[in-house]
Amino acid sequence: MSGVGVAAGVRSGISTVVAGCLTAALTGCALWGDSPDPDTPDREEPGPTLAAGPPPGGWQDVRSPTGLVYSVPPDWEVGDPFGAPAPGDTDVPQDPGSDWGSGYVTTANAIADRGYCAASGLSFRTLSGISTLLPGDAREQAESASRAMADSIDRRFTRNGADVPVPEARSIGVSGVPAWYVSLRGAVRPPRDSCTPPTIRFDTIAVSTRATDGSPASIVFVLMSDEDEPGVQPEATIDAVVASLRYDNSV
Repeated sequence: MSGVGVAAGVRSGISTVVAGCLTAALTGCALWGDSPDPDTPDREEPGPTLAAGPPPGGWQDVRSPTGLVYSVPPDWEVGDPFGAPAPGDTDVPQDPGSDWGSGYVTTANAIADRGYCAASGLSFRTLSGISTLLPGDAREQAESASRAMADSIDRRFTRNGADVPVPEARSIGVSGVPAWYVSLRGAVRPPRDSCTPPTIRFDTIAVSTRATDGSPASIVFVLMSDEDEPGVQPEATIDAVVASLRYDNSV
């Protein structure tokens, strides 16, 4: 992806993702915990995990300050894809936080196949990251982010639009914590430019948590990836990256 298909879009187009709930970042979080307070709402139960087992051997872990971690293949770059090189190492970008637009910031970023398309200043096959703590219900976060991204894929990341159905979020568990997952595909309408794939995939996992004042909040993992043309990351690899999301104290 690049050009109209994402290079211009990651900073400007993805600003649409912050519509609705994804508009502010908070600090501090707490996992669901037992409380004798009768005003505490009923505890949400986690759904099934996406992971069939631990991440493949040799993959590198990408850790977030939130405590969440996911794993990516060894040839993926880890760090802010738009950041300056780390001090003393021109090949390793810093990861202070990648701004996807309007204050929606991810750390724990990873990028695959940077620069694959020579016709664009920035191109990549896959981009992923984890947000800071965001206010609001996790299911609403997952669904609003997905709807906004579907609109961006149709209006911003493609020259002639795309058909992007948005499925309902489904309940999953991330290290035993309730979470909501949406995986959508945008079918790009022809004609396409040389850096836009036939299909753009966008995955969202919103993990339920609480803000310091006890109000509902979530931490959101996002991944965007090309599909359905030579040179893209294999679907099984992307599925394994998404399924590897977990808290740092779990396998």
